[in-house]
Amino acid sequence: MKLQVPRVMLILVVGSFVNSVGTSFLWPLNSLFMHDVLGRTLTEAGLVMALQSGSNMAGQFVSGFLADRYGPKQIMVAGLLLASATVSAIGFFPVWPVYAPGLIFLGLTLSMIFVPLNALVNILWPEGGRKGFNYIYVASNAGVALGTALGGIVAQISFRWVFWGNAATYLIYLAVVLLGLPWNARSRQSMAGTEEPKVKASLAEAGFRPLLAVGGGIFLVWSAYIQWTTVLPVVMKQRGFSLPAYSMLWTLNGVIIVTLQPLINWVIRAWARNFRQQFYLACILISCSFVILQGHLPYAALILAMLVLTLGEMLILPAVPAVVAHLAPRGKEGAYQGLVAGAASAGRMVGPFLGGMVFDARGDSWVWPMAIGFMAAAFAVFGMYGRIEKRAGVEDQLSM
Repeated sequence: MKLQVPRVMLILVVGSFVNSVGTSFLWPLNSLFMHDVLGRTLTEAGLVMALQSGSNMAGQFVSGFLADRYGPKQIMVAGLLLASATVSAIGFFPVWPVYAPGLIFLGLTLSMIFVPLNALVNILWPEGGRKGFNYIYVASNAGVALGTALGGIVAQISFRWVFWGNAATYLIYLAVVLLGLPWNARSRQSMAGTEEPKVKASLAEAGFRPLLAVGGGIFLVWSAYIQWTTVLPVVMKQRGFSLPAYSMLWTLNGVIIVTLQPLINWVIRAWARNFRQQFYLACILISCSFVILQGHLPYAALILAMLVLTLGEMLILPAVPAVVAHLAPRGKEGAYQGLVAGAASAGRMVGPFLGGMVFDARGDSWVWPMAIGFMAAAFAVFGMYGRIEKRAGVEDQLSM
């Protein structure tokens, strides 16, 4: 029987799209703004962005617990207000003493939006399983595709309007959340005092260990994946490719995510009917993308590598918050989502550092094997979760 998507879920999808459009105004231009407009070195720009990732990681840990304590909608509202105020201030005062601490603080406020969002998806549509998280994932990537294109156009007019445009989308998202979502959003089992579904209860009985496996696995995946955004553009420039040629790969990434959902749904039905299998197949596909990069092949091969990478991404990124929703005990949805999101942020911090060191010492021919090693380790770590899933006897019930 086909599940009907509830109205509150559609509201979250629309809000996520709007929010992603605005956020994508800013993030591709951060380094350019700091270097060309504020006159800072790339080392200073990199330090600020690393500190922003650190504040985002810390915020994800904390905001999950706050969402469980005070309610996910309340934390989202606070995060949207703070994010809008922060980027508005940067727009009014685009100077280094405001921009640097503002960007770092923005990392904290963004965590107060995205962690409660994942908790709300599970709370408001628990029977949706992976589908709810996948809708959010697709809407966010569609917003990235539009936002990155619009951000470049707006920046040509004025960087101030980039910040103010970003702030405006946070306020629109705030209005959507305030008007469309209930203030007392809590898990239905928690409100009703009833037993949890068999699948959720069976996995929850396994304790904290499967959560560590999922968190450790996504940490390793991001440590590898981030090499696509840190090392690859430098390598492509050295090989004579233009910046638009690199940017086009990420445009393709967004197009694939939006248009190839039917293909990925078929893959899941045919080859990866549960989360365990989705994790394994994703690790294989992402590893294959690095094998292609190792070959120093023509641009067409880079397009193929991006296709393979994106298919792997489509399998794993929506699946992780979905499986965490199954693992979370009643009343701990936000905390569990925050812990795993923090592990992903840690991978996005550690990966560039290790990749940069290896590239400086040995060149890119050693970076891609390193990334494949991360993915092999992720496969093994996800195996711990897979064994728990099989022992719980619920793997065939964990579907899209």
